[in-house]
Amino acid sequence: MSRFYRRPFALAALAAGLTMMTGATFAQTAAPAADAPAATPADAAPAKAKVMKPRRKIAPAVIVTIANMRGVALTELDATPAGGAAAKQIVAGLAAGKKTTAKVAYGKSCVFDLHGAYADGSSTDFASVDLCKDKNINLVE
Repeated sequence: MSRFYRRPFALAALAAGLTMMTGATFAQTAAPAADAPAATPADAAPAKAKVMKPRRKIAPAVIVTIANMRGVALTELDATPAGGAAAKQIVAGLAAGKKTTAKVAYGKSCVFDLHGAYADGSSTDFASVDLCKDKNINLVE
């Protein structure tokens, strides 16, 4: 009895499998468009690859804390790469007794020459300051 019992299920499974296989085959094959002419391999142009633009390199930077412990407001603090000519303003208008932070981008070296100008007309200069090692600038009398 068990021999006859298994036969209908085996036939049903076989029929279901064949149905699924042919259905998948028809689903993957697209019919050609009726109004479009058939393209030959010689007519088909290769798709152009999308050209990616190179990413812009971001210069490394260090965040520096500037503390004005003088009795006079700091009007401007400039940083120049050591041996360089182009100064960049990193802080402006820092009141007496106040602190602030600034992000300073650097190239090959993290050594800068600093020039500070104060509201009373005085100025201060620091030569060859490594801002990567010493991230605090304390401006004192």
